[in-house]
Amino acid sequence: MIRDGVPGALFGAAVVFLGAGAVGGAWPTGWAALACAVVLIAVGVTVRAARRGGTDPVAPVAERQDAVPHGHADTAKTDSGTSASQGRSSLVAAAVVWVLALLAAGVWGLAAGDDEGGRGGGAAPPTASGSPSADREPAVAWTVPGAGQRYDHGVGSWGLGTTVAHGRIDGLFAYDGADGTVRWSVPAPAREALCAMTPGVGEGVGLVAHGRHDKPCATLLAVRAADGKVLWKRNLGGGGLVGGALAVGGATAVTAEDRAVRARSAESGEQRWQRAVAKGCGIRALGADATRTLLVEQCGKGARLLALDTRTGAQRWARDLPVESTASASVVSVSPAVLAVDEADTRGTHAFLGFDDGGAPTVSVPLTGPEGVLSGLWNVRGGRTVRPLVLDGLLVTLATSDSTSPNTVVAYSLKDGRKVWAHAGDAQMMALATEPDGRVAYLGYDATVTLLDRATGKVRGVLTPGTDKRSEVSIYPELVPVPGGHVVLNQVLVQTEPAAFALR
Repeated sequence: MIRDGVPGALFGAAVVFLGAGAVGGAWPTGWAALACAVVLIAVGVTVRAARRGGTDPVAPVAERQDAVPHGHADTAKTDSGTSASQGRSSLVAAAVVWVLALLAAGVWGLAAGDDEGGRGGGAAPPTASGSPSADREPAVAWTVPGAGQRYDHGVGSWGLGTTVAHGRIDGLFAYDGADGTVRWSVPAPAREALCAMTPGVGEGVGLVAHGRHDKPCATLLAVRAADGKVLWKRNLGGGGLVGGALAVGGATAVTAEDRAVRARSAESGEQRWQRAVAKGCGIRALGADATRTLLVEQCGKGARLLALDTRTGAQRWARDLPVESTASASVVSVSPAVLAVDEADTRGTHAFLGFDDGGAPTVSVPLTGPEGVLSGLWNVRGGRTVRPLVLDGLLVTLATSDSTSPNTVVAYSLKDGRKVWAHAGDAQMMALATEPDGRVAYLGYDATVTLLDRATGKVRGVLTPGTDKRSEVSIYPELVPVPGGHVVLNQVLVQTEPAAFALR
């Protein structure tokens, strides 16, 4: 029986395996393999039954009759009866095996359906650029446990391509974007906490600072972003850093310190220039790129914006700000020059202010308007840590309306201050980021990442976790795109949130 069914079995195997491969895109395994095996046996048994119980479709009837030796008619009759009986048995066996094959195929189908549902419908994996264009269900690829005490504040982050550097209270830690392993770290000394870091790096170097409890933020370090090596260290005198104001512009590190603004070589720490702060004046904000450093300086009730040459410290221009009381300020962008200013006088200036390359005012966007209250930086408007984006002549930020949390992304023209577009979301919005391809991304409280066209605000992708990850997101997170996904950094831990986690 087995020998006679081999050709049919081989044919069945080929058909079933090729069919399963064409449909599934891979060789059958598990229940699929079992179903294919039973079908193979069923095909073989059926071929055997056909040959035992009926006419051979290949050989003519005359040839089969001639094959019976003369003088053995009784034996032929007996053999014929036996063959008919065996044929009926083979048909019964074939029917049983086919029933088993159908049952195995059914179980295979149910198992495959459950498996596909668990994978989020077989969605395509993220693209290598970290900017998927289609809706999908990313998974939490890795998490980093929280550090410090409840409500401790982190100080920032650096997006470094495949690595993300996280400024935590206990030091600076660089996570591999793919698996979350710590590539390098610069721990804060015992009894000291990280208290400031530059918004980014310049020519591969960034600055961090730490200090003791109730003491100035006065220990400054330059860190090479490639491997975490501390290039130099300075102990700042007096009151240390002013308001955590430090930046790296090109190869120059600029800091606002007690009574002076100083610039040093980012590579060696050698001082390049310093600018004294006049008595009765204070630095409210600082920002730098490779060619220009912006300072917001307040003297008494007035304030002004200064533009200095980053390499030499030479003053390029100065512009009085529309301020008549104590103000807080942040440098949103150095080139083009954009500030966020929030004055103590309730009837004073509360706006994003834009300036051209010569310091002439170009635009004013009120922090409170038809879209609600706009989010500035940490020291502007109620302590929100959302960093606005400046992209292709647009100011993009979050707005809070009809609620206590941001629920709209809004873009304004830096030419005339008009609203260009607005996008209202379904969930509380927590952070903004720029994708590698230029799209605007925002993080929802439910860990959903929504991608918007920067020119129109239209949705260009929604990445929704397959499970509710709301408990993973803290009140002040940052969103950092990495190849293949996004990393969320929680700067303030409220309950049991991780310090960081990745959506891929």
